[in-house]
Amino acid sequence: MWLAIDGYNVIAALTGEALARLDIEYEREEFNQLLVRYRGLSKNRITVVYDGGRALGGEPRNYSESGVKITFSASGQTADQLLVRMAHQYGSGLTVVSSDREVARESEKSGAVVLESGEFVQRMLLALGGDEAGDDEIQDVRPQRHLTRKKGNPNRLSKKERRRSQRLQSM
Repeated sequence: MWLAIDGYNVIAALTGEALARLDIEYEREEFNQLLVRYRGLSKNRITVVYDGGRALGGEPRNYSESGVKITFSASGQTADQLLVRMAHQYGSGLTVVSSDREVARESEKSGAVVLESGEFVQRMLLALGGDEAGDDEIQDVRPQRHLTRKKGNPNRLSKKERRRSQRLQSM
């Protein structure tokens, strides 16, 4: 599975703080190290995308660290735009991790599976040992259904929900 992660979005979910209050460079490096540890356990292909304006010196840079590709968006481009472009290019082969609704909507149009930042953080911390995630257990909760009458098996998840569930189980 290939994960494309909105870095600053996940850092905000991980810390529970607004980005303006954080030492961004420190948090970014800590998060990158968590991803390296997670990749060692999961063997997922991971690309984390950050806004280039927050890179050192304002210059975008790209590098890999123990199998985790770290990318900064180019000048005049946001990480969200880069994630959407990746979703359009790779479609169903990509799992986008972001809580941004616009990114989620555009990525799903391309066939990519979208995972919210908070849910990814919980799953990552649980995989890394659970002690960082606390005593909360992650439950696979079915999304609420609309009250319209449908044909077919009412207990069967939609195709989109089944694909998402399969991706989550392979994490």
